Amino acid sequence: MLAMFQDSVLSLEDFNITRIDVASDIEGLNVDCLLSTLNIKKIRSDSFSFFKGTIYGGSKVKMRIYDKVKEIKARKRKGGEIIEYEEGLLESGKDHTRFEVEIRNPGISLQDLKDDPLQFASYFDRLEFIRIGDGDGSGIMQFKYKHINRKLRRQLEEFKDVDLVEKIKAQHKETLLNWFEGREPF
Repeated sequence: MLAMFQDSVLSLEDFNITRIDVASDIEGLNVDCLLSTLNIKKIRSDSFSFFKGTIYGGSKVKMRIYDKVKEIKARKRKGGEIIEYEEGLLESGKDHTRFEVEIRNPGISLQDLKDDPLQFASYFDRLEFIRIGDGDGSGIMQFKYKHINRKLRRQLEEFKDVDLVEKIKAQHKETLLNWFEGREPF
């Protein structure tokens, strides 16, 4: 990025971030499965919605949870480009749920981000998954559980004893560190 400006006086410290999206993709998990167990902490109930298969929560810090493969296919149908990583998700034939946090005006520079690229992973701690027992639909959004088909219930059962928030954060950290590793991203 600095090469675009051809000015040696500019540094990463001179560029302030106005929005950052922190994301993590979890394989083998369908968005519909989450609705019976999901709670997003630190949001008002009127800022929570479910529209066209995407879960939205929050305003200044906005959570989005959606089917990444479905989003890629829709973009591809409209003639949009997809990157190699997204092509791999399509070829896998598996569900991939994207957990995304949009943070507006985080108050940092590009240098701050480069120095600590993992500083926003803690926003995933706002996600809370109520563990359900034996399909009794005891989650925070149990009204949706009864509408989940058996295949999706099996997927949910696979994650029942897994700390999903920690899995989301670990996946985010791994992909972010791989992106920063060995090259200048700016």
